[in-house]
Amino acid sequence: MTTLLYAVIGVITVIAVFLFFSRNKVLREKKEAERRLKDTLSDLENVYSEINTTQEELNMKYREIKAGEDKIKKLAYEDSLTGLPNNAAFNEMLTHTLETLRKEESVGIMYVDLDNFKQIDDLWGHTNGDELVLDVSHRLRQNLDEDDYLARMGGDEFVVLSQNINDLADFNEKLKRIGNSFRFPFITSFGQIVVTTSIGATVAPRDGIKADILIKNATMALAEAKRLGKDNYCYYSEEMTAKELENIELQSSLTNAIKNDSFIIKYAPIFDIESMTYDTVRMRLLWDRGEKGVWRARKFISFAEKTGQILALGENTVRRVCEEMKSFHEKKVILPLSKRLVLNYDFRKKFYAIVEETETDAKRIIIEIDENTLMSDLPECSFIIEEMFARGFGFRVGRYGSGGMSMEMLKNLPVTQVSISVKRLLEENEAEDVIKYLRIVVDVAQKLGDNISFSGISSANEEDVIVACGGRLAEGELYSHLLDAEEIR
Repeated sequence: MTTLLYAVIGVITVIAVFLFFSRNKVLREKKEAERRLKDTLSDLENVYSEINTTQEELNMKYREIKAGEDKIKKLAYEDSLTGLPNNAAFNEMLTHTLETLRKEESVGIMYVDLDNFKQIDDLWGHTNGDELVLDVSHRLRQNLDEDDYLARMGGDEFVVLSQNINDLADFNEKLKRIGNSFRFPFITSFGQIVVTTSIGATVAPRDGIKADILIKNATMALAEAKRLGKDNYCYYSEEMTAKELENIELQSSLTNAIKNDSFIIKYAPIFDIESMTYDTVRMRLLWDRGEKGVWRARKFISFAEKTGQILALGENTVRRVCEEMKSFHEKKVILPLSKRLVLNYDFRKKFYAIVEETETDAKRIIIEIDENTLMSDLPECSFIIEEMFARGFGFRVGRYGSGGMSMEMLKNLPVTQVSISVKRLLEENEAEDVIKYLRIVVDVAQKLGDNISFSGISSANEEDVIVACGGRLAEGELYSHLLDAEEIR
């Protein structure tokens, strides 16, 4: 019995010890689990904090990128000087407007350009020029409505998109209002200045429904407004497109003619009408255009000046004349030069180089500059004439009496010869008045040591006027046809 009791007590003891140690193990595991949970929670809190920090950084980066994009967009679509929309912004606006234009709606485009701004910019400097452009943008704003979108295309050019036009008469009045507003002076830091505008206008959908076509139409209308005398506005017409196509064809033909050196050079002898001899000829440049006929220089020279082709044409012509002069037996050649050639320093350098290369005596070349060209920039032209005279070249004033030059002005220039068109004078005045006028001119010119040459003489009546006023030198159909180089003796 006692043995059984001890056995039971032993078992109970073992069970108690086992339970004690099992309980301690559970408690330890629980504590370990709680510790690991705390560590996990701590890690989660750190991760959450890092996520918040990263999110904040991302938000900051996003704001920086957005600000950068806004800045780039502003630079891309805003004019830095005036704060107005620029060319790109205007094109987008016009394109969007045309895409959403309803059938009954019209919009108008004005292309505004300041007249003679380059002269102002050159005279007063770019800083003052920018100030004027800024003032111009303010004045334009003052004359526009809430439905108008104003942009600066660059330089001194602005464009206006007028939307919701119900009556074209209102659009026309706005054109007039803008033009008239520029007749009042601008008060600037460099003084009062009046600058006028030329405006080209076009209307959609009447003149087109594509942005690039309408802008082109407006620029063509602007060019026509300039041609008509500036301080003006002009609407686009289909005839302008036809003229533009004609100009493209003309430019292409002129390029080929210059490349192939296919112009015709002739010479008009200037006769002493008493002895009917000549020692000087005037170069005449002609262009045979096939079915379009033979064009005289006056018909294409101004176009060549606008396109810049005049420089290559002038260089080719000078070289050919210098080569042909080698067979002229000491006769002199009058060489007419256009305004752009005269004023272009690079051309003059090439001109002097050609004369030297061909071993042409500069004293045998008389440069002719039209009086209108002289009067358009007399100080600069006077400097250039002195420059050429110092190199040995003679100088002749062409079409004297057409540009307001006085004999007093002639006195201050190293003039070799003065050319006068009798035909033009007789068309505008009675023969007796022309003779009285020419007698005075011939008398004064002789006292100054200048020769008077009468050009374009084609009738006996014109020759009678020359003789009556004491003239001696003349050129024209009455005396001779135009000569080839081989015919000059």
